[in-house]
Amino acid sequence: MLHSTVKCFSAIVLILLSATIQCENILFLQTTPSRSHHIWNKQIFNRLYENGHNLTILTFEQEQSIPGKSFFYVPRLYARTMAEFAAENNAESVMGPIGNIINMYSFYEKASRLLAQEPAIQHLMNYPKTFKFDLIIHDFTMGQFLLGFVERFGNPPLVSVSAFNIPSYTMHLADIPVRFTTLPNYACEYGQPMNFLERISNMFYWMLDFYHRQFKFMVAEDGRVGELFGNNSTSVKITEKRSSIVLVNSDFTMDYHQALPPNVIPVGGLHISRPEKVPQIISDFMDMPSKGVVLLSFGTNVQSEGLGKNINEAILKTFTNLPEYNFIWKHGDPESLGTVPPNILVQKWIPQGAILSDPRTKLLIGHGGLLGLQEATWYGVPTIGIPFFADQLQNVDKLVRGGGGLRLFLDELDENTLKQAIDSILLDKSYQQNMAARSRLFRKQPQPPLERAIFWIEKVLNNKGLPYLASPTQDIPFYQLYGIDLIGATILIIVTIHILCKLALSFSFNKQI
Repeated sequence: MLHSTVKCFSAIVLILLSATIQCENILFLQTTPSRSHHIWNKQIFNRLYENGHNLTILTFEQEQSIPGKSFFYVPRLYARTMAEFAAENNAESVMGPIGNIINMYSFYEKASRLLAQEPAIQHLMNYPKTFKFDLIIHDFTMGQFLLGFVERFGNPPLVSVSAFNIPSYTMHLADIPVRFTTLPNYACEYGQPMNFLERISNMFYWMLDFYHRQFKFMVAEDGRVGELFGNNSTSVKITEKRSSIVLVNSDFTMDYHQALPPNVIPVGGLHISRPEKVPQIISDFMDMPSKGVVLLSFGTNVQSEGLGKNINEAILKTFTNLPEYNFIWKHGDPESLGTVPPNILVQKWIPQGAILSDPRTKLLIGHGGLLGLQEATWYGVPTIGIPFFADQLQNVDKLVRGGGGLRLFLDELDENTLKQAIDSILLDKSYQQNMAARSRLFRKQPQPPLERAIFWIEKVLNNKGLPYLASPTQDIPFYQLYGIDLIGATILIIVTIHILCKLALSFSFNKQI
């Protein structure tokens, strides 16, 4: 009897305690229609959900809504955006820095225009104006018009995140000093330090980037905000500066040296610890006797089947002529390859992180995507990078400069060049040694990057923002920030004194005469 009474009392206490717990409501605005970005963001919103927060999530990957985690799904945005690119003949596989910058913002603009018309956006617009979100997390890689929801929901604290390394425009969210003479723009393949000609062209790339972002793309985003939220809405240029913290997918063991203010927090590689299930067919294949496993995966936005018959045949012949190794090939249309030899396994989907974590994996052949290279670095796997667009060229360039792999452009790829690159890495132990050294540096952190991200997000939640991290110089005009007005005033004073002295001397000389 006493035991049942105690159990009943305990149950009542738990019910009363749960009734008093305030679960914060978080709106997570994903903006980038890329599965890799979704994977990165997913680690954040899943951990926040596990910590007891309620999540409302805009997503481009289909997810199952459950109590406390609701998804608004936007289907096929990447495919529809790329279809517009193809119609305008802008979707070139390799381009120079100028084309890279212009096409990037063109992609952003097209994606925003299509996204603004989606029912998922209207569903959010239809939320009662009295509904309260305690925090908004915005993937600031693109989709800045979605910042209109910050004002729409009463200006809760804003956290900005990006899986796109440290985007060039992060300086507009936080007071990051960008030195054009030392920091290469993402669109070019320069190292640190740069020579004189590289500094000149790099300055031009930064200016072009700044112009397209601030005077074209962001103006169009403000237009969309006006259409959706009203003409009196705050400019997105102002709203993005309200970010309490900015979480960036960067780690200085792999990236350029760059001075960051305290509200820009590197959490590079937070996706690496995610659990992945290895299908039995892959597990059995990796158990087959060989000198090791080679993984070919072009990520989520580049598909092997889209590279053309000649490229696919060259890859297949190369793998066939290396029977001592087992090759796992991520390919969306395995049937198009016909019958493949037993040392090749072709799969539509592969658990890339899990395969790279296996010590039997000796080499990654990839497109130079940041998340894949972070995984390869974490697990110490040398890489052949075949870059296509955006930051991939610079990511591969950093890898090559660090001695962790080789670069091979798509128009250079044939049976001979691919085999030569594979042989170079598998036979030269320096690549593995360099990646092992980079891996040790990358792994040695005071706390896992995901834990660091969640710590700072929840700190913003608990304090309803972190205004003390904001830079006091953020709203200071450019000419004041860099002392141009002081230099001008100093020059004016010197010139004035010089003129007065000349006049005085001239007057004195004339008087003596």
